[in-house]
Amino acid sequence: MEKFSNTKAILFDLDGTLFQTDPELSDAINLMLSDLKMPGLKKDNIKNFIGKGAKNLIEQSLRAALKKDPSLFLKKAEQLFEKHYLKIAANSQMYEGVEKTINYLKTQGILLGCVTNKPGIYTSDLMHKSGLNEYMDIIVSGDTTEKKKPNPMPITYALNQIKIEPKDAIMVGDSCIDIEAGFAAGTFVITVPYGYQYEESIVSDKVDYALSNFSELSQIIN
Repeated sequence: MEKFSNTKAILFDLDGTLFQTDPELSDAINLMLSDLKMPGLKKDNIKNFIGKGAKNLIEQSLRAALKKDPSLFLKKAEQLFEKHYLKIAANSQMYEGVEKTINYLKTQGILLGCVTNKPGIYTSDLMHKSGLNEYMDIIVSGDTTEKKKPNPMPITYALNQIKIEPKDAIMVGDSCIDIEAGFAAGTFVITVPYGYQYEESIVSDKVDYALSNFSELSQIIN
């Protein structure tokens, strides 16, 4: 088993990596569509739109429901989605092994961070209710920096804040967005075997290690 020695920081994606967020996101989207008198979508369809930020999720969902350009409805849809999702965003559950592994990594003196495309208003609620914010040295949301992943800017910003070089850091995520962002930022890249991958393969030579489960992370860090 490959070991990652001298790791000083690990950054995690949120949706599909730390938390299973699709149940709450899907409910908020369908409530939004209902308010707009539009047909609802199957949760498996909505799941394919998760991970690129709330605006993309809303736009793609509207497009799927309308089967045409949703531009006229975007502003109202965003307001309705925010109203519904704010009530339930913090109900998402961590994936198996996340809390125990995060706790272990913290005891090893590794700096931890969350770098997500999720807007800060939702990220904050979820991280606080779950208690994971207590373990994080940095949290970068989708509106913290000018650009989102797959641009490396959010990862670079996080590492600058905690004063860690990319070569001493790992980005852990579930999708090509995380892979591209971590690779471009110069960190090691580790993937989880579940999450939201937009039907895109995450098998890539840019990935340094593919976990079989989240808990395995504690075995490969030394």
